[in-house]
Amino acid sequence: MSGAINSQYGIIERDITLKVARYLRDFLNQYDGVEVIMTHDGNLPSDYELEISERGMIARRNGADLLVSLHFNATETDSLNGAEVYVTANTLLPKYNQESTELGNRILNNLSQLGIANRGVKTKLCNDTGAKWEYSDGSRADYYGVIRYAMKGDGEDRGANLANGEGIPGILIEHCFIRGTDVKYINSDEALYQLALADGKAIVEHYGLMLKTQRVQSISLDSSYIEMLINETKKVNANIQPSTAKNKNIKWTSSNPKIATVSDDGTIKAMGEGRAIITATTEDKGLQAKVEVQVTQPILQIENGKKWNMISETTTKLLTQVNPITYDRNHIEWTSSNEEVVTVKNGVVTAKKEGEATITARIKEYGIQDEIKIQVHENNEKITIKKEYQKQQAILTNIQEKTTQEELEKHFELPQGMTIQLEQGTIGSGTKVQILDNTKQVIQEYLCLLYGDVNGDGKITAVDYTLIKNHIMDVKKITSQIQNLGADVNQDNKITAVDYTLIKNHIMDVKKIEQK
Repeated sequence: MSGAINSQYGIIERDITLKVARYLRDFLNQYDGVEVIMTHDGNLPSDYELEISERGMIARRNGADLLVSLHFNATETDSLNGAEVYVTANTLLPKYNQESTELGNRILNNLSQLGIANRGVKTKLCNDTGAKWEYSDGSRADYYGVIRYAMKGDGEDRGANLANGEGIPGILIEHCFIRGTDVKYINSDEALYQLALADGKAIVEHYGLMLKTQRVQSISLDSSYIEMLINETKKVNANIQPSTAKNKNIKWTSSNPKIATVSDDGTIKAMGEGRAIITATTEDKGLQAKVEVQVTQPILQIENGKKWNMISETTTKLLTQVNPITYDRNHIEWTSSNEEVVTVKNGVVTAKKEGEATITARIKEYGIQDEIKIQVHENNEKITIKKEYQKQQAILTNIQEKTTQEELEKHFELPQGMTIQLEQGTIGSGTKVQILDNTKQVIQEYLCLLYGDVNGDGKITAVDYTLIKNHIMDVKKITSQIQNLGADVNQDNKITAVDYTLIKNHIMDVKKIEQK
């Protein structure tokens, strides 16, 4: 349906209303929270006419907040001019007549600034009687179908419950007259754009809309998971987009302040062992981003035990279990209570003479330490380890899987009366081998290392493969140094997928791990 026509200038209402609608849609789509639904975009078949009832029902089916119907006026004499807006006459809720009238006046005020006469905001009731022509509150329905169908729906009864807010307010805008003196307001695309701008600015002001560039559209944090130690602090930074958003205020909260607290600037403090979720919520729109915080107790433990026996003029590497695992063990402070008996540097203990001393390992920044007593015996008789076992500062390597004590003893040459004792029955990574003199006193100790044996059970199995995989995937880290050594199958000082692949191949008999 073409609508009104100005044959003198070749202006057809259908065409110019579509242009205004497109301009208005593009203008409003710049604003946050706005979804513009067109009843059509000029793509209807030439022989199809969109029923007025269908226009109102499109608004209802989409749950619209407002239906805007765009028009241009016409008279027989072409003597009239100006703009007018029709709204629902129903006053049951403010959003119907009251707020629609306010919006209509805003539109007319904007149009008047273009020079278009203001003919006012109006209502018009239908003349027919019966339920079809009444609203749910019994009031007479509106004359204009696009307003009436948006309010009540397309039915024979009274339709939507207006008291519950089910009516959708609609405004019908007659921008100006298509013929007569108003033609100057519609005779170019720029003029039509100004009409759309008048409508759009009024809608923006009425609903208090803000440009998308002024509203927060997303928030993200620079971390999604962090591990912390008790009393440690870390700052999490938030990134709000777009950068032009006016309100970038954030509220920080913790799901469990006993585990971790968070300050107004995103600084997290670890309070106790456990897990907490830190949430950043934007003041504008309430968008959220979260970071999981895992808090653990800092640990420093010397893995060789509480006491270690050495023969004078020998060295021993003390192994440690450290949390955080990223801590550089070279920064651990080592001290000896008696350097005439033993000295220590970077965990390597050198026995000087018979006696006893306490070795202390300390990480000052975490306030944690552990200690071990070193008993030094005189080296009166020589202990020989055959070359198959590579003795590296009291760590025995080149041990094979499922080695027994009897097989182990074959690689030692001991003076008369000395014997070997195992602290545990199975020989694997971390097994302590003790040398006893003829009085059954422990005089020298070693730790065993079996590459591929991570859990220390003396076997290379899928359990070891899983421990390495969990370590790499940050599911559960390996904090024990002896376990780290066992996991480093290819001995490149890193734990990678290469190592668990070697274990997998070993288990499947593709290629056995070489113990070096």
